[in-house]
Amino acid sequence: MKRLITYILAAFFTLVTLTANAQDYLNRDYFLDGIVAQGYEIINVENHGVKGFIDDRSYDLPELVSNYSFSIVKKYSKGYPSKPTGIMLRWNSSTPVEEISSIVVTVVESDVAKDESILESGKERAKRYYPSANNKEYLLCNMRPQMYCYYKVEEVLNSGQRNLVKTGKFYTEGQVRMLRVDGMANVRDFGGWPTTFFRPVLYGRIFRGNRPEVITATGRNDFVKNERITADLDLRGKNLSKSPLGPLNEVEYYCTNNQRYKLALTSSTAALAKDLSIIANVLRRGGNVFLHCNHGMNRAGTLSFLIEGILGLDEADLTRDYELSSFAYGSSRSSTYGEMLPYIRSYGSRGEDLAQCFYNYARSIGVTEETLDIIRSEMLGIPLDDPLILDAHRKKNN
Repeated sequence: MKRLITYILAAFFTLVTLTANAQDYLNRDYFLDGIVAQGYEIINVENHGVKGFIDDRSYDLPELVSNYSFSIVKKYSKGYPSKPTGIMLRWNSSTPVEEISSIVVTVVESDVAKDESILESGKERAKRYYPSANNKEYLLCNMRPQMYCYYKVEEVLNSGQRNLVKTGKFYTEGQVRMLRVDGMANVRDFGGWPTTFFRPVLYGRIFRGNRPEVITATGRNDFVKNERITADLDLRGKNLSKSPLGPLNEVEYYCTNNQRYKLALTSSTAALAKDLSIIANVLRRGGNVFLHCNHGMNRAGTLSFLIEGILGLDEADLTRDYELSSFAYGSSRSSTYGEMLPYIRSYGSRGEDLAQCFYNYARSIGVTEETLDIIRSEMLGIPLDDPLILDAHRKKNN
């Protein structure tokens, strides 16, 4: 009976939330209609299962999000992998395949509408993909959400001549940015989550996933090179001689020996403090970080939970992000996961802001104010000297 009541509450709360957000959906549809009128194709980067999971607002109800025996993710993850959707590019060519050395697909993203001249003016930040020379189609993935994207397909002939065979543009929708990385699984971007600082987490700075030893040459190009990964943070204590993400980029390799869940928060404090310091230093230098364990779920999930709490995600979104790994491995949250949040809350007074509790915990294990400020500044796009957000928590700790 108790479980039945829980599911009835979930269904009712989802209905109420969808009704309350009806105007938001109408505004979004109006915006998208305008983009379509300008000739853009609309691509939602979230696969159908992920979109359904994110749109389900059951965890926004306190009675449900704090009931760790209740989970909605398996309702959506069955049959849907931890992969994004993409746009299938197709083109025609009269060039004999034996005369084609390679195919190059070039993409430039912009947060404001441009025209196709950006493929030339923005070529330094372009992403490039390399289909087989005999291909006449390619599934283009891994674009950031809410971006205007411009692409061109070129044939590179044996003579060195380049033939332009197709150009186009599209706009990306969605929030969760999973990535297709050949050979790997459960890879996703930290970006897109709303925060209590009224800024969403920025895309393209911190990524998480499984062990990179299984990445292929195609995966290195599509992920390491195109996403400009500069640091590999290995949480497994393996002490490899170099990062498996090379050699396309010079990727710095860092290794710590982390535990998972509450055990990490109580017994791996030195490793967690070192993790945060490494990440802050890489971000401050303009680099991008890939953090991982074996599956990108337990040790990586615990560190991600800590970082996202510091950034100001609420409990519902912390849960949603943790459970996104279910699309790769079929698991869901449990009492083991549920032990972490009450422990973090113990570092604040009753009713205190959750982000403050994460901040207090991080300071208690030796993380410096500078490290925390850098992570928030770089991941939320807030100047370091912003007194409203970055200083507010620091002053409460003095």
